[in-house]
Amino acid sequence: MEFSTLSIANKNRLPQFRNRQGKLAHAQPDGHDWNIAEWTNAMAGEVGEACNVAKKLVRGDYADWKDGVAELLKELADVVIYADLCAQRVGMPLETAIVQKFNEVSERIDSNVRLTVKEESRAERAEGHL
Repeated sequence: MEFSTLSIANKNRLPQFRNRQGKLAHAQPDGHDWNIAEWTNAMAGEVGEACNVAKKLVRGDYADWKDGVAELLKELADVVIYADLCAQRVGMPLETAIVQKFNEVSERIDSNVRLTVKEESRAERAEGHL
C-alpha cells in the first residue's frame, strides 16, 4: 500500500465516521471542523497509547509477546492514520512530507539513502484512483 491509497481512503471514510454515541464525528465531511491542534492532539493520544503498550511489553505484562506487538502495531497504525488526516487538513500529502524529511535527514547525516515518490502514485492521485 502507498500513502496515497491511505489518503484517499481516509478522505472517503471521514464523512462516514461516527463517535461512540453513533453521531457523525465531523460537522464538515472533509474534517475541517477540526483545526490542526485537534488533529495533532488525536495523533498524540494514539502515540500515548502506543507508549503504554510498549511499557507493558517491556515489563512483561503480555503472556504472549506477539499479542503485545499486535496491540503496539494497531496503535502505531492509528498514529499514521491521524498524521495523514492532519496533513490533509493543512493541504500537504503526508507522503510528500515524509519523503522531504527523510531526504533532509539523509543529507544532514551524509547518507546516500533517499526516498522518492513512485510515478504510478503521482498518476493515480491525479486521476483520483486508489
